[in-house]
Amino acid sequence: MLLVVMLAPVVAGVALGYLLGGRLAGFGAIRIRALWLVWLAAGVQFAQYSALGARPLLAVVFTLVAAWLAVNIPEWPGAVRAAAVVIVLGASLNGLAIALNGRMPYDAAGAGSRAPAVTPKNEPADADTRLAVLGDTIAIPPLRAVVSPGDLLIGGGTCAFVVFVMRRRTIAEEVNHDPHTEPGGASSWRCSRWRRWRPCSTRSARR
Repeated sequence: MLLVVMLAPVVAGVALGYLLGGRLAGFGAIRIRALWLVWLAAGVQFAQYSALGARPLLAVVFTLVAAWLAVNIPEWPGAVRAAAVVIVLGASLNGLAIALNGRMPYDAAGAGSRAPAVTPKNEPADADTRLAVLGDTIAIPPLRAVVSPGDLLIGGGTCAFVVFVMRRRTIAEEVNHDPHTEPGGASSWRCSRWRRWRPCSTRSARR
């Protein structure tokens, strides 16, 4: 179930990117450095399920992801950078909820749990839970799962990130093939067509 929730924004982003004329080749148009930090963070994330406590490993995950973003965000274009910031905001909200409670609190009723369970990463919310609103309290009935506000930001940011990167390739191709910037293109044709009503620019006349 967790895998479905994690992959859904990526799949949605790819589908929307194609609908908007984007291409996966756009990922080759931006520079992504130190990708090994992401894989290491993912490995630590999955290791949490067999660990006794989530807080120490969570700190490692956030440090690795923060280091990867610090290396890459300054070099990304504005729209891609904005999507990354939304992802960081969502992760920060999740981190705050876990830091205050030791584990991510969740709404047992919304998750459909008859016997609420405590795991290395999650615990059922109760009266003593701090900032329970930041926990997994938003139900997704079709998946019988609950997500947090931070998860929604991460999902939305991830979807937007994929779309912007895919569209960046398309925009670059449109600029490179703009007839207005090519000799003998549409601008020269318009100039010759409308010469009788409007004089061409000095640059067009020289052609």
